[in-house]
Amino acid sequence: MGFIKDFQNLYLSTPQIHNWTRQSTNCEYGDIIVVSKNSYLCFNCSNMENCFYCYFSRHNTDCSDLMFCDHCSLCFDCTDCLRCYNSNNLEWSEGCTDCAYCYNGKSLSDCFGCVNLSHAQYCIFNEKYTREEYKRKVEVIKTWPQAKIDEEFQALKYKHPRVYMHQNMTENCFGDYVISSKNCYWVFDSNGCEDCMYVTDTVLEKGLKDSVDCGPVSNTLEQCYDCAFCGYLFDCKHIYWTDYLKHCEYCMNLWDSEHCFGCIYGKNWKYRFLNKEYEPEEWQKKVAEAKKEIQEAGFRDLYDLIGDGIHS
Repeated sequence: MGFIKDFQNLYLSTPQIHNWTRQSTNCEYGDIIVVSKNSYLCFNCSNMENCFYCYFSRHNTDCSDLMFCDHCSLCFDCTDCLRCYNSNNLEWSEGCTDCAYCYNGKSLSDCFGCVNLSHAQYCIFNEKYTREEYKRKVEVIKTWPQAKIDEEFQALKYKHPRVYMHQNMTENCFGDYVISSKNCYWVFDSNGCEDCMYVTDTVLEKGLKDSVDCGPVSNTLEQCYDCAFCGYLFDCKHIYWTDYLKHCEYCMNLWDSEHCFGCIYGKNWKYRFLNKEYEPEEWQKKVAEAKKEIQEAGFRDLYDLIGDGIHS
């Protein structure tokens, strides 16, 4: 029997992890949530405390309904926000306090329904008021039907120019919602990437370097290809659901290992082929034979290899 069929049989006969929750307390109803506490239905998050219904966010406290938000507190229904406090319904905003319904706001305080403002206070739909006027008018607006608030806010957004790519602290990057990255092409929702292509969802901690076709990624990949839901990899290809690997290919649910090929569900392994240990010379020979078989079969990635086994 060849490598492809052996790998498929190994995958189908090996238990799979149903939930990736680590170093967390009272976070049972989430997945891929790490170093967090008392958070409910949060996914792909890290360093969360007392949060609910959050997605791809980190370092947030007492928040709900966040997506791609960092270092926020007492916030609700915010997307792509950084260091915001006691605010709700913000999008692509940074350093906002006591604000609501703002888009592309920077360093705002006590603003409602504002678009493309920076370093402003006591503004309603981009108009400046005194402190007393602002508080009185906001209390009236809060009694409006939700549909009316949305209509006024959207109308103001349509009147202002919008950037075609959302980027911050980047150089020579093509993609959307990219932060602190350099020399990247077709990268989305990512942070801390350099010399990468076709990457998505690397916002939890540090991103990728010299890598292609990867994501989501939790932390620090270098010289990797076709890797997802993993962290701390070096020179790895076709990897899923792993951490701390070097020189590995076609592996799943593997940790703290190196020089593994076609391995599933293991830890502290070295020179393993289909979960069996070999001498380095014999391991290299088997890997070369397996790669030739995979190439001749026309499989391009790990999902092709597994999918054929599931549906055959």
